[in-house]
Amino acid sequence: MNDRSIDLQLHTTCSDGTWSPQRMFQEVRDRKLELFSITDHDTIDAYPVPADLASICLPGLEVDTEHDRHTVHLLAYCVTDPDSPLLTALKKQREERVVRMRAMVERMQGMGAKISFDDVRAQVKGGGSMGRPHLARALVATGTVANTQEAFDRYLADGEDGFVALKRLTSAQIIALIHESGGIAVVAHPKRLHAEHHLAELCDLGADGIEVVHPTADARLQNELYEFADRRGLLTSGGSDFHTPENGVAVGISIPAHRLERLMERVAALV
Repeated sequence: MNDRSIDLQLHTTCSDGTWSPQRMFQEVRDRKLELFSITDHDTIDAYPVPADLASICLPGLEVDTEHDRHTVHLLAYCVTDPDSPLLTALKKQREERVVRMRAMVERMQGMGAKISFDDVRAQVKGGGSMGRPHLARALVATGTVANTQEAFDRYLADGEDGFVALKRLTSAQIIALIHESGGIAVVAHPKRLHAEHHLAELCDLGADGIEVVHPTADARLQNELYEFADRRGLLTSGGSDFHTPENGVAVGISIPAHRLERLMERVAALV
């Protein structure tokens, strides 16, 4: 069975990645990907792509949502209109990211960290959507921690003292907005969901597919997710979730050709 080289979850400086869109475009060329998507958080600012890549680009973005008190990340593909219902709603969420970051900086200051909101803002390139990775990099730059992983482990992960939850729309609301905007809703990195019934509930809410291939999913989990998707008639996708080369994750994943073909059939049906 032939595999295809793709990557449908990539992040740039338009949100919390460290590579500019231009640097990412060159990596896509160098890796000779057959399909790619830049999925920055809450924004499509990385688009449009250069003309030579347009035929292999699936427009996308990633959205933080909440379901049953758990964080759920959804990938929205084929939403390109900045005035669409989805992107209109996400303008408010981008504002909430700034409010949340100010609160997290205050928590870090309360724990003795010599850091300011301006230190975090300096890590945001090109007006990108602000997230915890920016705070993690600022903590490294100001000498509070040695690396970004330490920042998350000690302070920024959910449940740690520096964490502040983002005010988000529910998964049901975002799925509906994706569909209203003419897009496809895919559940990102489902290993992070706490139980399979949560994944089933998201599918019942209208999710069109699940991201099976991801650095957090080993071969056994991938097989389980493929079986789950087939039982439910869901689309399947995959992505590296690349943010920075410092994480040891490379751009590009492999996915069975017939899986990709089914996804692209759905995309073609939207046109």
